[in-house]
Amino acid sequence: MVARKLPLDLEEEILFRVPPRSLLRFRSVCREWNTLFHNKRFINKNFASGRPEFMLKTHSHLYSISVDLNENPTIKVRDLRFDHLRGRRYHLHGTCDGYFFMYDFHKGGGGVVSNPLLRHTKWIAKAEYICGRGMGYDGSRPEKSYKIIGMSECHSWDGITTTYSVAEFATNAWKVTDHTRFKEELELISETCDNGRVSLNGNLYWTAYTYPQTGQYFILMLDFSKEIEMCQKTFCVLPCKGKKSTTHTRILSIYKGDRFSVLEQSKKTREIEIWVTKDKIGNGDDGDHVVWIKFMTFSIPDFPMLLCNSPARYFVDNNIYGKSFVLCCPSKRPKAAWVYIVRGDMCKKIKIDQVLCEFESSVYVPSLITIP
Repeated sequence: MVARKLPLDLEEEILFRVPPRSLLRFRSVCREWNTLFHNKRFINKNFASGRPEFMLKTHSHLYSISVDLNENPTIKVRDLRFDHLRGRRYHLHGTCDGYFFMYDFHKGGGGVVSNPLLRHTKWIAKAEYICGRGMGYDGSRPEKSYKIIGMSECHSWDGITTTYSVAEFATNAWKVTDHTRFKEELELISETCDNGRVSLNGNLYWTAYTYPQTGQYFILMLDFSKEIEMCQKTFCVLPCKGKKSTTHTRILSIYKGDRFSVLEQSKKTREIEIWVTKDKIGNGDDGDHVVWIKFMTFSIPDFPMLLCNSPARYFVDNNIYGKSFVLCCPSKRPKAAWVYIVRGDMCKKIKIDQVLCEFESSVYVPSLITIP
């Protein structure tokens, strides 16, 4: 009997749902399948349906932690073995499109952007001003224009002078500009550390509150499509009200690849509440019509205390087994890394045996996207 061949469009619908690590092995099956790896529409669809993982960096190793949210959740640890990064004092500063950005502030250092799945690496020249850094792209163009943005602030009696540094991948050269915000403009105070920012549609987002505190919290946005002096703005209001930063911790994350989720934990009771945005956040959205819905609430005795300046990162999922909360965080005694999975009445705690020291972390989605 002659094997029946599926229509190519149906094959594509099946393949874009396959995890990218498996897809890499399928490139040699046939010419048509190999061609899909050069199809940007297919690659972007595969990335949008990808499952988040944790990226952990110690002083000498990079690890990717995938979580299988089945009936009995498990984790898989992969040593990414980037030998050319060892011996350097790189710090992990966020991810974008499956790539992660690291920077070495010391003499002779610089930056590196790398896709651990494709083993692609791009070296970034050293810059004088690179604090508050992040990676993104101008999503308003037909072709993504990837950039690295850094900020350095100088405080005075009149206000704050911010020095912006921008490196475009196309030129690998830094452009430096200054912008001064005066006292009457200084209302929003960031409450998230640099590696707590998340990337969506090429832009960076993080949490902030109004000073003096009014109990209102916001998401701030760094828009990579705008002129650098005007790129930082308020995106939307968070559903957290009346809870000061001294009594509650908030952490922002991405939900379903195109939405936000925000976690709020009471520092007194350790109760956690999680909201997600009802609709996807499109490229160019101004945030005026964002609607938040409660995703889950739980209170577990002796659950870790989460701080915005710690390497604790999380994501949430909703599959056939129910709503799941997945957290990666450190413990001090013993010094180790753990993954917590909370679903219904279950709270499973899994130790990452390979990480027994301090680490930096981020949530990322492995991708087949290539950066020019």
